[in-house]
Amino acid sequence: MITLEKIREILATWKDEILKTELFDREIYPLVREQFRKPFPLVLHGLRRSGKTYLMYRLLQDYPHSVYINFEDERFMGAGSEVLEEIYSAYIGDDITERPAIFLDEVQNIRGWEKFVARLHSKVKFVISGSNATLLSSEYSTALTGRHIPLRIFPLSFSEYLMARGASHLNPLLTDQRAKLLVMLSEYIDFGGFPQASIFKDKLLLKSTFDAILFRDVIPRFNIRNPLGLETLARYLVSNPGKPYSYRKLTSVTNIKHEDTVQTYIDLLQKAYLIFTLPRFDYSIKKQAINLKKIYPADTSFTRFSGSLFSEERGRLIETLVCNQLIRKGHDLYYWKDDKEREVDFVVCDGLKPKSLVQVCENIDNEKAWKRETESLIAAAESLAVSDLYLLTHHSLSPQPVTGIHIEPVLNWFMEK
Repeated sequence: MITLEKIREILATWKDEILKTELFDREIYPLVREQFRKPFPLVLHGLRRSGKTYLMYRLLQDYPHSVYINFEDERFMGAGSEVLEEIYSAYIGDDITERPAIFLDEVQNIRGWEKFVARLHSKVKFVISGSNATLLSSEYSTALTGRHIPLRIFPLSFSEYLMARGASHLNPLLTDQRAKLLVMLSEYIDFGGFPQASIFKDKLLLKSTFDAILFRDVIPRFNIRNPLGLETLARYLVSNPGKPYSYRKLTSVTNIKHEDTVQTYIDLLQKAYLIFTLPRFDYSIKKQAINLKKIYPADTSFTRFSGSLFSEERGRLIETLVCNQLIRKGHDLYYWKDDKEREVDFVVCDGLKPKSLVQVCENIDNEKAWKRETESLIAAAESLAVSDLYLLTHHSLSPQPVTGIHIEPVLNWFMEK
């Protein structure tokens, strides 16, 4: 049992360290701050090490009367809601002139936390973070009667990555600066967008992030009986971004016996934000359910350092980045394919209403690739009655313009505000 005096010491030490930490504003921070001013609990959820904690730090720097607790601290291991009561007592004992605000980081590690928040949220502004979608489970929603504000936090976008590297001033229209941006884009493709590990190109930390998601956020939390099977499945999926899969095929390549188990494991990996699943577009929900789906990892570093990818398939990493950026912007995403095997990477929708089509191709220098990508876009546009078409390429520009298709370097697309 931690004494009240020890809790006060821990809270004061954390606050002192947070107030001294140098941070840059994430693109989502203005929205986070706006939602913080509202009376309901603010829930920051998303991938482990994607920056939820640093957003809490940034908020606390603006609102220093708040208190912050990280429940991955070993001193709170195994604690229940009684420690929350003690923290609350220690905090409320101070002279607070504004509405109390308590930041609960990785709160899913504390038993019964949702009842504590539900009981006090009318008196205290809570900011809550967690690395698993069960944080937004029906049990929690019921406890708060739906009165909470969820915000999804993603790894750094390319623009944020440039800001963190002190390179946001570079202009892609200037030849020498564009060359520097292309080098940074190449590094971003390889190392992904984790705020610490990716910027410092820390391969061991990137590998440990993937392992922590499996062995802390999934396997123990859901009492997985076949941890090796789940790990094999996760590594296979991040090694094959953008490739269609079936549950039957995955049972054979992962040595998991039952298709239902594979389906369950994929659902849990999604709840841990490790992967995104893209269905094939169809106006029929029933057909969507039975068609093959695609999977993209939530960060390219998973593919590079925890999976395996042949060098000639590097375009799939770029495709993954585009997918993540579209999801980061809040779009509903699908892929499109017709009976002639023509395919478009992303159908960007508002619900089930297609708004635009995005095709990604690393290189379109040869006539065959050029014809394949443009013909697929045009066929999908006719089928879905969509006129907003994009072809994003990394190494080359089009040999010739195509009416109705915006052909754009992926670097420019990533840097658009």
